[in-house]
Amino acid sequence: MTTPVFPSYAQILLVGFGEKRQSALIRTEMEDGPPKQARIRSRVLVTRPCSIRLRSSADYQSFVAWYSTTLREGTQWFDWTDPVTGSTVSARFSGGGLDAAPDASVSGVWVIRGLNIETWG
Repeated sequence: MTTPVFPSYAQILLVGFGEKRQSALIRTEMEDGPPKQARIRSRVLVTRPCSIRLRSSADYQSFVAWYSTTLREGTQWFDWTDPVTGSTVSARFSGGGLDAAPDASVSGVWVIRGLNIETWG
């Protein structure tokens, strides 16, 4: 089975885009002296809040079909080009569901807001 690829017609909007790295440390308070810290993970999940712009109603419908069928409502991993690094990474949507609306300023354009994309960092 091949890994699905994020659709080329879907554009990640950098407005609201960010990055939150999961901690790879465990911290233990000591009875005396400074707390100890140790690395417990070699890789961490990186969550990126984002919005996606779709240029037409047809693109929106295609994206919904890809999300619901190919990604099984967002549970499956897919190949995604990270807009910050430019590298292709395995990603998935976290949280489930889509919050979409037409863009009031541009006819035919749809925006999906409130998504979170997870990758291994």
